[in-house]
Amino acid sequence: MTEAAPQLCAACGGLMRFEPGSQRLRCAACRGEQVLDDPGGAALAQALAEQDYAHYLALRAGQEPAIAAQTVDCPQCGARCEFPPMVVAMPCAFCAAPLQATQAHAQRQIRPHALLPFQLDDGAARQAFARWVGSRWFAPNALKALVRSPDAGRGVYLPAWTIDAHSHSEYRGERGTHRQVRETRQNAQGQSETVTRTVTDWTPVAGELDLQFDDELIPASASLPAAGAPALAMPELAALRVVDADYQAGFQTEAYALGLEPAFAQAQARFEARIRSAVEREIGGDEQRIHSLHSQFDAIRFRLILLPAWIYSYRFQGKVWQVVVNGHSGTVAGERPWSAWKIALTVAGVALGAALLWWLGQGGSVA
Repeated sequence: MTEAAPQLCAACGGLMRFEPGSQRLRCAACRGEQVLDDPGGAALAQALAEQDYAHYLALRAGQEPAIAAQTVDCPQCGARCEFPPMVVAMPCAFCAAPLQATQAHAQRQIRPHALLPFQLDDGAARQAFARWVGSRWFAPNALKALVRSPDAGRGVYLPAWTIDAHSHSEYRGERGTHRQVRETRQNAQGQSETVTRTVTDWTPVAGELDLQFDDELIPASASLPAAGAPALAMPELAALRVVDADYQAGFQTEAYALGLEPAFAQAQARFEARIRSAVEREIGGDEQRIHSLHSQFDAIRFRLILLPAWIYSYRFQGKVWQVVVNGHSGTVAGERPWSAWKIALTVAGVALGAALLWWLGQGGSVA
């Protein structure tokens, strides 16, 4: 995790922060502002250009464009935190555990290609979080108290890969077509009866299939809980911006923990599941059997992007729980504990209601 170099106010020298939902920096002291330039056009097109996967692998010996990072793996939650120059200690953005620069180690990292700026500030994100909490059944009071905690939210840019690929598949299988057959047989009483049963006729099939996969999003954060991943989604390309320290002012940025090759392996597993479904549709009929399916992937391209998120962490029963609010769309997802006493009270109420209904059904009276 790294925090962008401080941006200072020209009027008072105070710290400037990027103001979500705007194209400006705002001074925390005098409320002065600085309008940011929008580096669109050729600069943005270059930033959004997808990189060739095979070319990267050929250069992975250390010649690829990269940044040298001093990173610490948080011992509490696993987040990969990047220390900026001259910073010797800082809290983990996910769990607030104290981290020391003395634990850092040097690591080469691919430079992020683009980022999605924050649209929601902490107040708007907290409102989205509060609505999410309000819709959780059997949530403990500690979760609701978190929403009222002014220091609970941390704005973080999370790393994610986008993967493109083309696949060519060859398959062999069978198409099953249902037909109804009427048969006459004797029942247990020795009487004749006519029954209808379904028969499946199988026809051998073989074919080839080409598919194109675009912008498969693979989160690259080690600390993002699986339950929080649905909060992240592939943004519209038009919303992405060139990576700039101004957009990161006041926010932390997590270094990726999932490398490019394992990220492609995850994407490939998703692609293969979709290929199998597409082959079944291609075979058609009422049922399908796939005896062999071989796929090859080419034209593989990638980007490394940064996605905005508000992370809410809290302790409950000795465990750190995390909730993620998408800093652009407001989508919420995350882990949540269950209140045992609320569940027990509900179960007891249901049992009591069932017992009362049974008693009334037996002729009882509440008068």
